[in-house]
Amino acid sequence: MKTTSRRRFLTRTAGLAAATFSGPNLLLRGQDAASKRLNLAVIGANGKGQSDTQAVTLAHNIVALVDVDSTRLEEAAKRREKIHADSDAPAPNVPKLYQDFRRMFDEMANEIDGVIVSTPDHTHYLAAMWAIKHGKHVCVQKPLCNRIAEVRDLHQAGTEAKIITQMGNQGRTMEGQRLVKEWIEQGAIGTLQEIRLWTNRPVWPQGPLKKKLVDCPEHLSWDLWLSCEPSEPYFEFDLGGEPVPKGKRGPTIHPFNWRGWWQFGSGALGDMGCHIMDATFSILGQLIPEKIDVESSEVTDLTGPTWSRLVYHMPAGRHPALKVTWHDGVIDGQPNKPERHPDIPEDTFKKASSGMMFIGTDGVVFEGGAYCNSPIIYPLERYADVRSDMQAGKITKTETRSAMPNNPQGEWAHHIVNGGLPSSNFDYSCPLTEFVLLGNLALRAQQTVQWDKEAMKVTNAEAPNQFISRPSYREGWKPA
Repeated sequence: MKTTSRRRFLTRTAGLAAATFSGPNLLLRGQDAASKRLNLAVIGANGKGQSDTQAVTLAHNIVALVDVDSTRLEEAAKRREKIHADSDAPAPNVPKLYQDFRRMFDEMANEIDGVIVSTPDHTHYLAAMWAIKHGKHVCVQKPLCNRIAEVRDLHQAGTEAKIITQMGNQGRTMEGQRLVKEWIEQGAIGTLQEIRLWTNRPVWPQGPLKKKLVDCPEHLSWDLWLSCEPSEPYFEFDLGGEPVPKGKRGPTIHPFNWRGWWQFGSGALGDMGCHIMDATFSILGQLIPEKIDVESSEVTDLTGPTWSRLVYHMPAGRHPALKVTWHDGVIDGQPNKPERHPDIPEDTFKKASSGMMFIGTDGVVFEGGAYCNSPIIYPLERYADVRSDMQAGKITKTETRSAMPNNPQGEWAHHIVNGGLPSSNFDYSCPLTEFVLLGNLALRAQQTVQWDKEAMKVTNAEAPNQFISRPSYREGWKPA
């Protein structure tokens, strides 16, 4: 069978995208609307991609799985088969397996309705743009990209293609985040004064690391793993002669520890910020900070710090101007957490490895997790009053609820078929990702940054601006 070249195929499909993908019940391959089964591909099929596949595989058709690691690719296919075997669902189709997503698009683009991207961060933009240029609906894991310029580019491309988009931050689909916004907007804790956020990440090696050249495993296509990044020999990392701490998954970049490397990941902030900062971003009306202050352990050109403290200075909007603080990592063996609000019980705060505090004049909303799924108000007497006000209709539900709570991939597929917008579509998640990544500009430059969002530029110093865009893309990876 003749294979159309990538360049010619992209040119042909780019012009068709806007006209072809503009509403519900599209691309159902001749099925009637009642069946509502989409043909989906998953790029980055193992790891997080495995749970992303599980979220949709019983309701839709997974027609392709892609992973640069042949062993993990086979594992992903077998795990998907087991999900179906353990369910009452009909036997699934057998998806085609690929190591290179570009080849997948070359060979079977016409068979695919939507694409889920769960690769390391540096390949999110590439895989998503290939999908968009082929007119495919796209769901991308958090953070959407690890460069702000790529986030902006992806947003524009998705808008122009008129596709259904989503980022995989499950908290955005949950009830708790919506409740907190309704409570605060309707005066449950008085006037909002401050927000404190924290995480125990990184739970992988960061700080000063050195590359150590070793033989590449036969099952890993390292060249494909690098994707757009400059070609270099396969490496592991060295902790300066110290053994890798228990639980750190060994001295390898693939498949997990890439998160701490600026080339490939986004550090602790990028890894968890799109979860933990999500409710804050929504509550503050999707505002972008004016200035960010930074303090951290050593940051290198290669890797992020072992701990950091950031202060996001937020302008007035729905609430008065206030500070959002971010803490991560460990200092001298102790979790780097913000100061506990006195209304929160000490034992409760101690158990929260990640969390958030929304501090008001009359109380504080506390969430001891990353997704804002189980918020509570302190003092508890105030919480009891708020629950009574909700029952009496004095505090009402004003936020639209998700069609599929705790399932961003399923929610995305639902809206492809039925119309409407997912909770974390690119209009929301691209500015959220920018909000998060601004902290990395300050971290990498090790200085306060003042941000001009219209110009997409740091205005008080030039050094941080070098981190806004990716320096270069290897030929053949960035779609035209």
